[in-house]
Amino acid sequence: MRSGGRVLAALLVVGSAASYGLVAAGTASAVVAPTGGCWAYAPSAADLDAPPASNVSTTLQPWTTVPDGGYALTTAGATKVGGSRTVAMTIASGPVISAIDDVTGTASFLLSVDGTPLSDPVEVAFTADAGDPVEDLVADVDVPIAAAGAHQVRLDAAYFDVPAESLRVACNGQGSGAVGGPNPATNPFPTDLTASFTAVASATAIVTGVADQDVLDAGRPSDVVSVDLAGLASSAPTTLQLCSTAGVCAVVGDLVTGPDGSATTTFMVPSSAPVGTGTLRVGDGTTQVDVGFTVLGAQTVAAAEALETDSTVVTLTGTGWDPKRPVTIRGYAGTDSSAEATSDPDVVVDVDATGGFTADFEVADEDTESVIADQARTSSHIGAVYLISGVIGGAVDADPTDPGTDDPGTETPGDTETPPGSVTTPPIAAPVVPPEDIPLPGDVPIQEPPAETPVEDATAELSVTEAHLDGHATLGELFGGSPQRDLVFLVENVGTETVENPIVRVTVGRTDDVEPEVVPAEVGSLDPGEQAVVTVPLELPMAAFGTYHVVGQVGDTEVGAFQVEWTTYPWGLFALNALALVLLALGVRHRMAERRRGQAAALAVPGDADAVVDTEAAVAWWAYRAGVGPRPSAPRAVPTGTTALAPTPPPLLLDDAATGEAVVDLEAAESWWRRRAEKSSSHAS
Repeated sequence: MRSGGRVLAALLVVGSAASYGLVAAGTASAVVAPTGGCWAYAPSAADLDAPPASNVSTTLQPWTTVPDGGYALTTAGATKVGGSRTVAMTIASGPVISAIDDVTGTASFLLSVDGTPLSDPVEVAFTADAGDPVEDLVADVDVPIAAAGAHQVRLDAAYFDVPAESLRVACNGQGSGAVGGPNPATNPFPTDLTASFTAVASATAIVTGVADQDVLDAGRPSDVVSVDLAGLASSAPTTLQLCSTAGVCAVVGDLVTGPDGSATTTFMVPSSAPVGTGTLRVGDGTTQVDVGFTVLGAQTVAAAEALETDSTVVTLTGTGWDPKRPVTIRGYAGTDSSAEATSDPDVVVDVDATGGFTADFEVADEDTESVIADQARTSSHIGAVYLISGVIGGAVDADPTDPGTDDPGTETPGDTETPPGSVTTPPIAAPVVPPEDIPLPGDVPIQEPPAETPVEDATAELSVTEAHLDGHATLGELFGGSPQRDLVFLVENVGTETVENPIVRVTVGRTDDVEPEVVPAEVGSLDPGEQAVVTVPLELPMAAFGTYHVVGQVGDTEVGAFQVEWTTYPWGLFALNALALVLLALGVRHRMAERRRGQAAALAVPGDADAVVDTEAAVAWWAYRAGVGPRPSAPRAVPTGTTALAPTPPPLLLDDAATGEAVVDLEAAESWWRRRAEKSSSHAS
């Protein structure tokens, strides 16, 4: 064992060197230097906390030899009651224990929380080379959080014990030191090195806003959600998820909390989020917070019609709409809102907190073809269309004098209601009769049977509603291409048993009595009351025209049958045929005009030449032949150089060669033919 005087000499040397800058200590990433200082002494062998057996220090020694201090007190971890907070005491560069010997010992840190000392010191072993300070020490302890509010952790004192040297160095907030007087060993003060944190009663995730929504617990894909978080771990990676009640989750955001365990963030509801009632789940790996949140799916309406005397009441039941926001229901003269609204009064209904509503709309205007539910959002509109059956009014009023009206087994025609959710298409205008040379195609069944025919559940009761064709005529279809549409309908399990993947049958034909055939459409599993949207692609042959009937059946019950009319015409093909006929007529007309011009040119003689046919002589000759005129006389010669006082008829008679008279002047004809031959020869050259 080394003597206390040797250790004292070492401390004095270090103290003097530090005062004059003769000893260079290693740099450290220090944070602060606590107030007060350190005192070296030989402790009592019986009690370390007893007054010094002998003093080694004569003056107060510094905590560290680096200018900017080398001590840090930090806390991290949970911020809610019931969790634990990790308190860490770090020394980058501490006091020099010995200037001439290497030392090994234990550093003990006395900590207090909110003024109450911890029951045990926090200890860590250390080693230091001769003349070097104690460096790179980290001592930590987990402190349970017992109450909400602000908390403070304080370093009360630090002790460096070297048993081999019978030496203890006490460091605390005491700012003076003297042998036999106040010093860190005899009169300790707590330091000013503290760390604070705030705890909350529980971790929370609060939705503060949902864009385009009037509620804070629901949103549909693309809606932006704002969230405030508290009570999570300090500076911890945190994940946000949207989860269904079945435990299916989609990650919607990642963040790092602040030192106090709080954060404010936003996320967009993705299209992959599970639809329906669920939770927004926030977790940092240790703490998890769930808050109720519903992901809204496609807005839908199911409808039922009831006939009144002069009108039809359509009962609409909506699901999947924005909660607590009004929906306006109107009648239209077409199949979408671009058509003109009819005179039926509008109905405004509020959507409940679950996104549902029920409303009655009375249709009395015969022009009404569809009923449209429209909901105005902050930046857009959403809606759904129901095509009415086309039957308006017709219910028979009960006659109180008729004893048969009280019979519960008697059903009055017109008083029945359309099954809930049923959809019928409006009447379609009479088709335009196409040209007769285009043959009418026959029935067109869907030619894609499934690989395996599922077994139909005998107890299945399936209702099909809202059947309609989705799609528009393409340019190729207008010119004879194959028309293509998507058949879309809603299947609902109205029975009491779960149905597994029921059979779907669909056929397209010229009449509505065709037998539907099995198609590979996937319905899935339907629990009682559950609905599913089914889409079946359809295609007609090339050059198809007129009205077709799409006949379908899901399951084996009557409410599972449906029909949709499909009207298509290749108007572009008709237009091309009409254009061809017009061009043909113009060509024939042009040909006949050319022929008439050629005949006129054959009779006309250009220049001063004599005409081959004398028209006046021909008229006179025909009058003579008919017995209504005198016999034409032979032409008389006109002396050369004189002027004829009157035209002299040329020879007229074609059949009297003796007279020498002729309607055709042979010399003129020969002259004409010679000119034609010369003209043809010049054209050939």
